[in-house]
Amino acid sequence: MKYISCRHLEHGIAFFSKSIECCCISSHEGGGNIECIPDYFGEKIDWDKFFEERKKIRDLHKSGQIYPKCKGCYYLTEQDWDDENYFSEMLIGHWSHCNCNCIYCYTDEDKYYYNTRDFYKVLPVISEMLDKNLIRNGGEITFGGGEPTILEEFEDLLGAFLSHGINNIRIHSSGIKFSPAIFKGLSEGKVTAIISIDSAAPDTYKKIKNINAFMNVRENIGKYAAAGGNLYSKYVLMPGFNDTLEEVQMWLKDCQDLGVKHIAFDIEDHWFKANRHHIPQHVYDLFDFVIKNNAYYGINDYQLYERAMNMREDRKKEQGLND
Repeated sequence: MKYISCRHLEHGIAFFSKSIECCCISSHEGGGNIECIPDYFGEKIDWDKFFEERKKIRDLHKSGQIYPKCKGCYYLTEQDWDDENYFSEMLIGHWSHCNCNCIYCYTDEDKYYYNTRDFYKVLPVISEMLDKNLIRNGGEITFGGGEPTILEEFEDLLGAFLSHGINNIRIHSSGIKFSPAIFKGLSEGKVTAIISIDSAAPDTYKKIKNINAFMNVRENIGKYAAAGGNLYSKYVLMPGFNDTLEEVQMWLKDCQDLGVKHIAFDIEDHWFKANRHHIPQHVYDLFDFVIKNNAYYGINDYQLYERAMNMREDRKKEQGLND
């Protein structure tokens, strides 16, 4: 049936620390974060109940209405959606332990708490989902949350997905700890790894990450790039920290030197939400520079994240109104 929805609402699931949700998108007007199972901590899941909760949202959209938490979301689109109950979009982000201390991370408010709090085991749930054929290709499995390479289950989780033929796995990592599993997945073309370096020099890196690991991360990026496949160097723009043309150019040049063929460019979440309707021109200029010049630095592909896409869409609308 043709109606307005998105791939997350239709076939998505997100594991968070205290809940399971349909969607992990949150920077739009409606706020996202649609809970399907609240107060969750690793219990066996009643999948019929889960799908019944999701059906309520589907039915609302089929009626021509938009679920309040989806209002204004960039990912909404009108197309023919199937009514099958399976998952092709997944976020695994139920833990918050990390080996980095990024000042833009939500854990910055209390690093000790987030680095020591308990979290549930997700491997038993994933194993059951795979056994029941609830996970299918066609979408993306994403590791978010804390740092995946220090997660005890990481190697087994990645192995379970790969052994069941899941071939589009996206892993966000600090890059501080090198992972042979990520290297293997990259070399097989089944893993996309995104390493957030956010800088082009050790001093800038330390200001943002609160740790001296720039050279180590840079070395690991080079190792991953040598595997081939989809290795992305990510740069989160933070006005006041790394928002100079010189730093961005140095980052692109470093990508070229390391053999990185893919980049991701984003803007820091809290700053974006606070300044969305009065973005300085130089921020637009930096995004325009990356988009127009990435190929010059040997980049084959670039990705803009949700906030960056929203920012550029806002500018288009404003320019249209001014015309």
